[in-house]
Amino acid sequence: MSIIQRLDKNYMSSLKDRKIGAGRSATVYLDHLPDGRATARKIFVGSSLAGLVHNVIFGANNPYIWHQGSIVEAACRRRVLAALMKLWLPEKLRIAEIISVSWNEEFSANEITMEFIDGRAPSLHHPYSSMKEAEIKDLVDNVMKPLQTLLLDSGFDGLAWQAGYGNPVATSNFLLESTETGEKRWVWVDLESGVPALFPANPILLFSFYLQRTFANGRPLYDDVDVPKLRRYIEENRDALNGVLSEKEYEDLCNDAEGLVHKEDDWRFMSRLQRSIQSRLARGKITEEEAEHYKSRPLRWYSRLFKTGISRGYAKLGRVIKESKLLKQLSHLLPMVKAFMLMPSYRAQLSRLVVARGIENWRKRRQLSDHEAETLKHEMENSESSLYITDFGVLMALKPFIKVITLATIFILGALGVIGLAGGVIGYLSAGVIVRTIYTSCRIIASTARGAKRPWLALFVGFVPVIGNAAYPLQLLYEGTRGGNAVAKFIIYDLMARLGRAVPIWGGPDTLIEHKANSIGDLLVRHRSALPEAAE
Repeated sequence: MSIIQRLDKNYMSSLKDRKIGAGRSATVYLDHLPDGRATARKIFVGSSLAGLVHNVIFGANNPYIWHQGSIVEAACRRRVLAALMKLWLPEKLRIAEIISVSWNEEFSANEITMEFIDGRAPSLHHPYSSMKEAEIKDLVDNVMKPLQTLLLDSGFDGLAWQAGYGNPVATSNFLLESTETGEKRWVWVDLESGVPALFPANPILLFSFYLQRTFANGRPLYDDVDVPKLRRYIEENRDALNGVLSEKEYEDLCNDAEGLVHKEDDWRFMSRLQRSIQSRLARGKITEEEAEHYKSRPLRWYSRLFKTGISRGYAKLGRVIKESKLLKQLSHLLPMVKAFMLMPSYRAQLSRLVVARGIENWRKRRQLSDHEAETLKHEMENSESSLYITDFGVLMALKPFIKVITLATIFILGALGVIGLAGGVIGYLSAGVIVRTIYTSCRIIASTARGAKRPWLALFVGFVPVIGNAAYPLQLLYEGTRGGNAVAKFIIYDLMARLGRAVPIWGGPDTLIEHKANSIGDLLVRHRSALPEAAE
């Protein structure tokens, strides 16, 4: 197999339109082989934040981006683990088949081409998820935890991170597929880390495992494999492996294990300066002559990087300002604000649009089927729930404006010495409470005049800072669960999932944090009888 394949730039332009995912280490595109087989091309471009972490810790960007040996090693790891998985978890888990590794000219980065997995992440709680509620528990308890133990026993210390050992983001590395017999099986699709294994959510593991490995290796774990330990494991389990592998497969396993031995030019053996220079040389940012020149001139090299970073920052800021067309957007925004304030029908339409976008997002993530999404959209037109949907949308639409006004006021008062830090925090938290209380009090007065149900629950919950953002969703929950309103339940589930995705470092789509936050919504739905009767 050719390790480095040069790709046609015209072809890559069309590839950009087929983006199917992005993470901290890479962006994934859908592609097809000449025989029509679908593939997923993982191009290691990485996120800006992940790049910053790598530069701070290692002195250079993610080695998967620029270092050829790293991408070859990644392919060997995948093949070794694919073979071991036939012994470890044959009915529960498999590794996505790797097809090739390449250098991508368009992105100036390494890439991996693997089979496309037509699967989805474990189901979140939602109004129609009763048959899929156990998926996340099955993944964590029956796949990830046993896998972590097996990886550590066989020398894959660094891979335990990608399998969720103290890393709640790792649940997003697995997809659930349907086999030819209709059975469900998990597929481990992402084995390459986006950041070093130094930020576990479990502080006990930080001190008992990750920091110990960091001190032992002289650097944080980054998909490291203890090859001597792996050799011993394969030898000790030779008979068991020969029972599930052919003679050639076992031979290939041993050869691939030897391919994990670090070469002399491995990035781990380089100094920070060498990594910094080589990473930019590999991506064509400097010439061979420049690389040779700066090897013995570190101060000049880092001075150049600083100047380049400053100029790029200014250029990026200019592009953002130019592309944002702020004044033009403000001219469109003012009529929208006027319509929002004066036209109830516009507020109702905009509020339903907010919820509909959430539904579409879940559909695109395959958390909702087409039928389920359409059912929810149809139910939004129900007159009993549309008023509360409007209330929810109004407060969500006002929230950005309230934040800007509040922060500006706090900054001015702080600059004048009127308030201190404590006053600023209290003011920031109180602003939303005040707006919600005023709005809901007006709603209660209007509802009393019409003889309609009054949103008392929304008023009470609105008094609580931060949690008060869920005031009308909780009112929706109470009214909706009594009447079987799936939209009310969905808004609660979606709001809780959004909170999980917004958690820094460990949050994001399909992470364990998102699932845990989403389960709070499920707890509220299932214990709706505990809501006070005063909600009426």
